[in-house]
Amino acid sequence: MFQSEKQASAEVVTTIETEDPIAGMVIGRCPALLNIMLTAHQVATYPLARVLLQGESGTGKDVIARVIHELSHRSSTPGLFVPINCAAIPEDLLETELFGVEAGAYTDAKFSRDGLLARAHRGTLFLDEIGAMPLVLQAKLLRFLETCSFRRVGGTKEFHVQLRVISATNTDLQAAVARKMFRDDLFYRLNVVTLFMPPLRERQEDLPLLIEHFLRRESARRGIALSISDEAMSLLLHYTWPGNIRELQHAIEQGCILCDDNVIRPQNLLNVVSTASASDSYQLSDLLQNLHLPAEGINLSALLAGIEYSFIQDALKRCGGNQVRAAALLGISRDKLRYRLASRSSYASEEAYP
Repeated sequence: MFQSEKQASAEVVTTIETEDPIAGMVIGRCPALLNIMLTAHQVATYPLARVLLQGESGTGKDVIARVIHELSHRSSTPGLFVPINCAAIPEDLLETELFGVEAGAYTDAKFSRDGLLARAHRGTLFLDEIGAMPLVLQAKLLRFLETCSFRRVGGTKEFHVQLRVISATNTDLQAAVARKMFRDDLFYRLNVVTLFMPPLRERQEDLPLLIEHFLRRESARRGIALSISDEAMSLLLHYTWPGNIRELQHAIEQGCILCDDNVIRPQNLLNVVSTASASDSYQLSDLLQNLHLPAEGINLSALLAGIEYSFIQDALKRCGGNQVRAAALLGISRDKLRYRLASRSSYASEEAYP
């Protein structure tokens, strides 16, 4: 009998928090993350299934890749998790890093050595920033994916390996295919199971959990009990986090370094404060440029109330009715949001029944 989605989600949450060896690697309970974890558990039972992780930088694609590997590790022969950042290695070195090299293949190749494909045998090869891989090398990677075999640079011997390939990108690969910057046949080979990592701004309910997680980790590192003030917490909850989880982690680290009494306060979050202030100032300036006082004047109170209600409704619509996330978008607390909704409802009732 198949489990209901709700039962399966509850099981994953329990597993993540208590029994699973990946506990502590994934923090959060938002629906999108739970679906990703459910898929990760399913994919892990197929050791050779390829996975493509898509999402903005800093959303944790590397963490999910390692989670899939660790879950696979329990049900199959142990193997290494071998990561490579395709954007960080020069084009002329990337091929030798992946496939290895035979002695004498070029001037400095004095010894034969294995590449990352050989090291990842019976394990996982994680190709981060796959969109940055040169087209010439894409063709060679495609051949490997089709045959599970390769040759070292400068060699003729065929090596056969079995491994899982997990790729990650923060770019639109389909758009890159359309621009002839990425091979369509390689895209379809990599794109067996696709997981889309949500940005942190769409995981408002996970922010407190992540903040507490990074605080506990910094406390353990420093051997002191660190905490955060309500004002600083509110600032973090209302920030949009363009750098996602990585930016949040760095913000907590910065706050822990700069705080004086082991309590993070707004003045200790320099980057967040300056970015948030600049963003608010720009948005206000842009809004004011489109506002002009009519010659006949206006009812300022009614206009401001209408604007406020319009923004509240828009925020609720974007967040699927979730008041916590809508309040965060508006920079107010959930209690204030509820109060303003109730006030508007009461006002409308008075107008309808004078």
